[in-house]
Amino acid sequence: MLDEYIEYIKKYVEEHPTILEEEIVRYVYLDLGKKLSFDENFKPFGNSKKRQQIYKSSEYITVLNKCIETKKAICNSMAHILVHVLSKLGITILAITDPNDDRKTPHVSNLIIPKNGRKPYYIDLQEDLYRIQMHGFTPNFGLNAFSRFEIETMDRKFGYIDNENYYTDDYIYTLKADACLFENFNEKVKFILENIEVYENPNMSYPDRQWYHVRILEKFFNINEFDYNSSRGKIRILDCYKTINEQRKYYMVIVVDTKDEPDIYVYNEKESKYSKIEFKNFAYAVKNGLTMLHNDKIKGLEKIKN
Repeated sequence: MLDEYIEYIKKYVEEHPTILEEEIVRYVYLDLGKKLSFDENFKPFGNSKKRQQIYKSSEYITVLNKCIETKKAICNSMAHILVHVLSKLGITILAITDPNDDRKTPHVSNLIIPKNGRKPYYIDLQEDLYRIQMHGFTPNFGLNAFSRFEIETMDRKFGYIDNENYYTDDYIYTLKADACLFENFNEKVKFILENIEVYENPNMSYPDRQWYHVRILEKFFNINEFDYNSSRGKIRILDCYKTINEQRKYYMVIVVDTKDEPDIYVYNEKESKYSKIEFKNFAYAVKNGLTMLHNDKIKGLEKIKN
């Protein structure tokens, strides 16, 4: 599988004899970003033992082949896929970890050492994965070495953007302008959740889409209103799933505190937005098999369930 992908890239390079080294790196970065998804079995739905197992095996060639086949990967496997692909094209690339990251599964990215005299630069595909899939700008691609104009020039060359289809990040400015019209907190939340996506991509994995939504919410609400890491704000994201025919189906759920019972929003894949549902319907779903990963306490849930 990986060998086939390498041949595919080699053929592209042969068909474009004037392509520059950094353009090859950029092309592969965007192409893999469109093809791969973050593995939800690692996070958020994997326990510590499961995550360590996935992480430790993610450098093996058999695992990298499986990543290409299943289109599921984590930071470690993505970084080593890039090493295998780009090194076959004569590009000097390393998989590196942050020396200050003391977790059992430290984050892995890549360092490119160019041959054209440009200074070495970092790329982090996993951090940009959801941005590529939502057709956004990628702040984790060599910004210590390339200007935004240089990156935009490459992206136009590859057709990633054009005058009619620019980076979707600009949508945030429009959304912010409209959201300012809402004085009521809960109405503002409802408006943002119902308009959270401008670019439809039904193939995004659960964690990629969730991280995209997290970054959007962080732009609109302060840490007391939304704190993804502590899950203590007025707006909370729940990791939910239901087992159907021995297969897990994941549901993206957001809880918004109110004076009375909380507002419940569930992501609607067909409409690419969150839809508000009745609290009693959510309680019924929990009573009938919907599982909250961290058993989050929701005000009034036990009472209405019973």
